[in-house]
Amino acid sequence: MRPEEHMGDLACRRVRTDPLIFVFPSDHRLASQAAVAPEEIVNETFYLPSKAAPAVRRVVLEYFNRAGIDLKPEYEVHNVVHAISMITSTRGIMMLPAYTKRYLPDSITTRPARGEVPTLDLILAYHKANKSPILKLLLSRVGKLAGALS
Repeated sequence: MRPEEHMGDLACRRVRTDPLIFVFPSDHRLASQAAVAPEEIVNETFYLPSKAAPAVRRVVLEYFNRAGIDLKPEYEVHNVVHAISMITSTRGIMMLPAYTKRYLPDSITTRPARGEVPTLDLILAYHKANKSPILKLLLSRVGKLAGALS
């Protein structure tokens, strides 16, 4: 789960932090670069994560805002499969969490952001009133489990 602004009675524990990366067709002009600056996508077709992924959307919008770029996305993308379809069919660009690299076909490549790298926390959320011994054990081992998944 990703942290949300209003989590109410939920507490959370960070599992890991993922960098966001630029994602685009493998033969795109930016594929020859080691990293991509936000200014380099200004005249490109850009996709924004939809409101179905509010945490990712917020991080992307804040990243471009800090870079002084008034982002004008062509479309909103609802999930990774939708992103793959849109990028492949329309040759657009998007920012996604780095873990998505493992799901991408060879026709799509990724590059890190040049300079400031936007990041997004993956969290474990639980009800604050939950005093379960199993939850307590899980919370005590979150760091070790996250390291094993990397």
